[in-house]
Amino acid sequence: MEQRGMLERIKEMTAEAKNIVVLIGVGAVIESGGENLWSSRECYRLESIYHKSPDEMMEVGFYSARRDKFFEFYKKEIIGKDLEPASLYYDIKKMQQQGKIKAIITQNIDGLHNKAGLEGVIELHGNVNDNRCPHCQKTFDLQYMRNAKAVPLCDDCHTSIRPGVLLFGESMDNQKMTEAVNACEGADLILCLGTNMYDGMVKFCTGTYKGEKLVLISPEEHYMDKYADYVVHTKVGEALKFIVE
Repeated sequence: MEQRGMLERIKEMTAEAKNIVVLIGVGAVIESGGENLWSSRECYRLESIYHKSPDEMMEVGFYSARRDKFFEFYKKEIIGKDLEPASLYYDIKKMQQQGKIKAIITQNIDGLHNKAGLEGVIELHGNVNDNRCPHCQKTFDLQYMRNAKAVPLCDDCHTSIRPGVLLFGESMDNQKMTEAVNACEGADLILCLGTNMYDGMVKFCTGTYKGEKLVLISPEEHYMDKYADYVVHTKVGEALKFIVE
């Protein structure tokens, strides 16, 4: 089926569906003006600056041992850009307002879905807006973290604030994982947006899905695309505009 025909079919399925699950990948961040820090180009750039890979810089052991260097990287590369949600987020919001979406799942930590007003998003890797003092449990917003001169400290007890994101070497929240898998199992349509079938979130969430309406929309081709039932290679925003309207 050629791309236009595929989009027509996906539009029909979306109109008929009542329990859609949406998986939002890093492609949504890229369409919002952000970067995939784990792309080959970005990995090379970051290693040339910090002499470590993004994985190493975001590892829980590095956070514990070199908190100053961790926050130097985190504040510049992870939360340094103030992005605005691309149009795709608002098209997802339209579907959510229509009552079609059962669940939205992402491993993105940027909070763009919150800015766009999406509700009840299952954030498998946390969110940069949720920061907490591990000693007194006081919470701090993103701007507080950005404005800190070095390591962000609690303004009450002066303890180092813990970013609300999952670090490498930490386990995902079991409740979130169960919720995500259960949502996908019961879906009558799954939309995988800005990702691929090799992505860990996609493999984990859709592994027990028995339906035949697993849709992948991404501008990038991947050899694992064949495991989706419907595939469209285009920008997510362009595809959703057509599907929703």
